[in-house]
Amino acid sequence: MTALLYVQADGTLLVCSDHPGYDEARPMLLTFSELRQRLDPIHVYQIRPVTLWQAASLAVTAGEVLAFLRQASAHPVPYHLQHMVVEEMRKWGRLVLQTGARGRLLLRGDAATIRRLAEDAAIRRIAVEVRQDDLVFRSRDRASVKRAVTALGHPVIDRAGYQTAPPLRMALRPETRLRDYQADAVERFFDQTHDGSGVIVLPSGAGKTLVGLAIVARLGLHALVLVPSETAARQWLAECRRYTTADPADVSLYEPGRPLTPLTITTYQRVTARAASGERRHFAALANHPWGIVVYDEVHVLPAPLFRLAADLQSVRRLGLTATLVREDGSDTDIFSLIGAKCYEVPWKELERRGYLAAVRCVEVRVPMPAGAQAAYAAAGAKQQHRLAALNPEKLDVVRMLVEQHRGESVIVIGHYLESLHQIGHELGCPVLTGNTPQSERLAWFDRFRGGLLRCLVLSRMANMSVDLPCASVAIQVSGLFGSRQEEAQRLGRLLRPDSGPGVFYTLVSRGTVEERMAKHRQMYLVEQGYSYEVTDAAAMAVCRRSRAGR
Repeated sequence: MTALLYVQADGTLLVCSDHPGYDEARPMLLTFSELRQRLDPIHVYQIRPVTLWQAASLAVTAGEVLAFLRQASAHPVPYHLQHMVVEEMRKWGRLVLQTGARGRLLLRGDAATIRRLAEDAAIRRIAVEVRQDDLVFRSRDRASVKRAVTALGHPVIDRAGYQTAPPLRMALRPETRLRDYQADAVERFFDQTHDGSGVIVLPSGAGKTLVGLAIVARLGLHALVLVPSETAARQWLAECRRYTTADPADVSLYEPGRPLTPLTITTYQRVTARAASGERRHFAALANHPWGIVVYDEVHVLPAPLFRLAADLQSVRRLGLTATLVREDGSDTDIFSLIGAKCYEVPWKELERRGYLAAVRCVEVRVPMPAGAQAAYAAAGAKQQHRLAALNPEKLDVVRMLVEQHRGESVIVIGHYLESLHQIGHELGCPVLTGNTPQSERLAWFDRFRGGLLRCLVLSRMANMSVDLPCASVAIQVSGLFGSRQEEAQRLGRLLRPDSGPGVFYTLVSRGTVEERMAKHRQMYLVEQGYSYEVTDAAAMAVCRRSRAGR
């Protein structure tokens, strides 16, 4: 039988996705490596130091990783890679940050590692004292220490403790029942190996908000929840009222000038907003409160200024919630060092098999470009080519055909370029919701859609995250953001709620353009989670539809 994978010395794994053992092996692969490229039937995974640290933080051993590779590989595992796996995973737990005398921080480890770190200029700039077995730092440099040491190739376990915070009187309602994986996620967060901070990875529709509320309730301390949008903030508020016993007066959406409540919810945009003077007043107001925990919802989209807030709040427990830790800018190591290690993850397909998520069929539809558009595309620069491919006028006919094909079902059309979305909305006679749509109007349309009074919605990128539309069973993606895997995962998540039954996720791609390459890139995360894509042609779909109509 053909081997499952081929191992290269640099940590690249060439994995045969058509191997009968692939589905069973995927969870282990994702424990210590990440999917980088899909070249069906070959999937390219990459082992990196941070992926090995994540595995070690989950109590996976180097022996288990090497045993898996040796059993699955067609050839002997290169010695260099074996050495890397052992050495990188051995680093987990080697360096520990603790509180010392007079409020100082002690970075403790073996003498050889401490000596090497002390030779680095960035470390010397912030170190107060260098001793044989530890380095001494000011407490205010807690984040800087962890980022600098991580950049030098060493993970740090932070056991410096947390500030005292006021109590929050909140519990889950007696009728609120956590699913088994949600309860497991809560327990893993409080596992002593993670020291009260970490990242939980659950797919959209799996109840990340409820997990976050359960953790906040169990901790029982003042909590700040940061979310990516106003819609998400209101959903957190509603879920808190639905699932917990918190006094309504103790929970609020952040409003400048008003007292902070024990559980305060606000958006990333509000926190990072600058006044005319350039000052981030909201940032300062929130950072100075004695929080017991900060929850970073959709932590994978954490904007750069929020990394500074995360750095300033190192004396507070931190919880990251996300459907994917993939970041196109490669700053997943910042999430690792500032928010915490991944403490829990469950594959999407596992939850689908158990009935917690809807089964979704993914279909890529190749759409030809008209002759005039082809000529303009050929003459355009790279950035303009992406726009022209996305605005392919032939996509409108395909959208119309798909909506007609799914008549009676709840359909959402999602895209990046507003002019295209407004044209689609006009042709279909349905509302178009964008970031500029007033919140009250947005919520009114969502309520009509959920109630079945409206069967089709056209949504801009504002729908990528934290929009709860459990009734949607069909999504049509007409354009995306330069191949973002985050975006693909979030958009598919709109269909994963099991309320609506099996779903279909269509991606319209202009044939022979940059969109074909970008589509492959966006699919990576979904393939990593066990989904496969059908690729079809718009013309073939039209012929098939006419044939069925004729019968």
